[in-house]
Amino acid sequence: MKRLVYLMAIALGLSLTGCVSFTPLGPIGEPLNPAPSTLDRSAEISDVVISAPELDDKVRVAGSRQLTEQISTYVDKSDYFKRIVVFPAKAGEDDVVLKFNLTSLAGKRTMHPAYIPGALVTLTLWIWVDGPIYVDKYDLAGELIIEDRQGKQLARSVEQVKLDKNVGLWNADYLNPRLGGSQLRELIAQLLAGATPQLRTPSKELAAHE
Repeated sequence: MKRLVYLMAIALGLSLTGCVSFTPLGPIGEPLNPAPSTLDRSAEISDVVISAPELDDKVRVAGSRQLTEQISTYVDKSDYFKRIVVFPAKAGEDDVVLKFNLTSLAGKRTMHPAYIPGALVTLTLWIWVDGPIYVDKYDLAGELIIEDRQGKQLARSVEQVKLDKNVGLWNADYLNPRLGGSQLRELIAQLLAGATPQLRTPSKELAAHE
């Protein structure tokens, strides 16, 4: 029922304004590729912070809860760390804390500019051969900071996923009530890929003593 209501809301929004906005909150699913190597450390995932603008408190709280669980599972299955520490267990002295901050979660669906003329000229053949009907626009961004148990920053990455995706009748996203899951997964993957190699790089202090 919720899916039907969501799809009807999208259709109504498109018919009235020509576009509808949405907030991607997953599910992000599992990693497409494992980490190139596994660090000999455990990791704890802090509650995900959603600082993206123009969201009400209820969305932030619910989104943080959902994404903390999803990202914890994603990091665990990506094999970047030997294990993920989950409350009430405590991380060890040599373990790290991952702090995700999602600074933009903007999604928008608009009519493809060629849809109506294309459908008219081809007598609706445009639709059945999977000509684009919608354009889904994504502007996702985030930051990942990795700290030690004393709160010292060990690594940081900032990434953005910005793209326009054409959607036709046969595309999986045409009737998808949870748009943006794969794009959000790409953002999380980029953040991890950008930050974790910094944990393998000796610090300047350590290098000075070698």
